Amino acid sequence: MGIYKKLTRKEANRLEQRTLRISVFTIVGLAIFGIGVGLYIGSEAVMLDGFYALTSLLGSGLYLLAAKLVERPADRHFQYGYAHIEPLVNSFNNLILLVVCLYALFNGLEGLRTGGNPVDASEVVLYSLISASVCLAVWWYERRVAARCDSQLIRNDAREWMISTLFSIVTLAGFAMIWVLPEPARSWWARYADSAVLATMALLLLPVPAKIFYENMREVLLMANPDDEVARRVETVMRQIADEYDIAHYSTHIAKTGRIHVVEINVLVGENFMPETIPEIDALRARIWDAIGLPLEQAWLGIMFTADPRWS
Repeated sequence: MGIYKKLTRKEANRLEQRTLRISVFTIVGLAIFGIGVGLYIGSEAVMLDGFYALTSLLGSGLYLLAAKLVERPADRHFQYGYAHIEPLVNSFNNLILLVVCLYALFNGLEGLRTGGNPVDASEVVLYSLISASVCLAVWWYERRVAARCDSQLIRNDAREWMISTLFSIVTLAGFAMIWVLPEPARSWWARYADSAVLATMALLLLPVPAKIFYENMREVLLMANPDDEVARRVETVMRQIADEYDIAHYSTHIAKTGRIHVVEINVLVGENFMPETIPEIDALRARIWDAIGLPLEQAWLGIMFTADPRWS
């Protein structure tokens, strides 16, 4: 990545939005292609691929909207800014994907129970090759962009393209087996391949949106994460300061929402607490801020010093 110059925040956001627009236009084509081919050849697995792309279209559109909103400054309605929009969008998108996967699993199992759904393997394999190639290309491109502009929205969108790639590869492999299996297994698999591939894809995919939904709901609900790097830095610097100064007690409240960390530190000072003037206390605040190591636009920081236990 050293060949690229470091992007400004504005440049990174423009690149982020441009990449998401490319993703949206590509998804439109794949969704139409997948649903059309699926209906034409009667394959539920291919139609699931198309419907997944259609679901991703909604997701990418929301990611694009979020990318624009999170750049807005705080206002009187959203006084902490719009960073919370990002985990909200991620949670909503992955909830939809969970529903799609569960519906596909039910349809696949029902197809197996009712005798399968024979389709032309060659048409499915050709579709899967085209779909996998397009998805792989977009995934590769978005991974590079995400690394360059450090965008979680692009990373999430790239993850969906990776899932679509796996969709197509599993479909391709499942139907290609028809050509290599001996009889009578070939005839049996030709009848059940569509339903089996549908159920298999749904099972493989379920953990991905479930995990992302859980992680983002933690941010929406402002749940603390003890493994968060910022939380560890705050705890380290506060232990050091407590050892150097007369501090009776301190408490921290740290939550991440989207691109913003909200950090609140309450310090109960003792009788022999040395910094007495505002500049001295500000210097201590600056030390804590430097240890946290976040750009100003990525954090809301409040540090309160008090001698009254009620405020700590």
